[in-house]
Amino acid sequence: MEEGRENPEEKDFALVGTLYGIGVGPGDPELLTIKAARILREVPVIAVPTSYSDAGSLAMEVIAPILEERARAGRSPEIVSLLFPMTRDEGILRKAREENGALLLGALSRGDAAFVALGDILFYSTFGNLLTGLSSIRSPLPVEVVPGVTSFAAAAGRLVEPLVQGSERLAVLPAVYDPAEIEAVLDRFEVVVLMKINKVFGEVRDLLARKNLLDRSAFVAMVGRPEERISRTLDRLPPGAVPYMSLLVVRKNGWLTP
Repeated sequence: MEEGRENPEEKDFALVGTLYGIGVGPGDPELLTIKAARILREVPVIAVPTSYSDAGSLAMEVIAPILEERARAGRSPEIVSLLFPMTRDEGILRKAREENGALLLGALSRGDAAFVALGDILFYSTFGNLLTGLSSIRSPLPVEVVPGVTSFAAAAGRLVEPLVQGSERLAVLPAVYDPAEIEAVLDRFEVVVLMKINKVFGEVRDLLARKNLLDRSAFVAMVGRPEERISRTLDRLPPGAVPYMSLLVVRKNGWLTP
């Protein structure tokens, strides 16, 4: 341990607040739930994830109207940034979990705190990682979860396309899996949502072309935001134009709406 650095596991926090995990939806502030908005207008501390992606700053943009409202009323919350490194190194991840946990427990010793993240708070969210770090430091922990609209649910709405009908089966997975695993999922499920496609879009498009699924696939980026993009012609989409917040919806049975 570095000299002068406190071990978060050695500090005893007297908790007086509840930790709220709040999904703020895919990007449209109007998709924020009434319950989420109420809590965010009241909590003294709002924690936001930061990493090498821009997901944290986008979450803050979604709740910006609430923050502006509170600022006008002279009730601005304390904003706490929690770093979540984009790495698979377990040592780095463990250290980040402990440091983030200590920061939040410090806030909870003073009152309620809300952690915000895009989409749903428990669907591919850093909140699960955060809970792991918190439980290793302090358990039990008062936690309340406020679900949010997922990006793929919002994408289906923008496509005006049912995700699944009747006996169709749905699979949702990151496109960073091995191409062979993605192909196996495409073979087994009628509808597949591929997330995190920005770095592997060319490979995924080649796979879809080989399986004759290009015309049954839709690209949706930055759903619910002013820069939103939707395309059902993947062959015309340059890989370099695919932002981080992008996904593909693949319907093997074809589109159900005109």
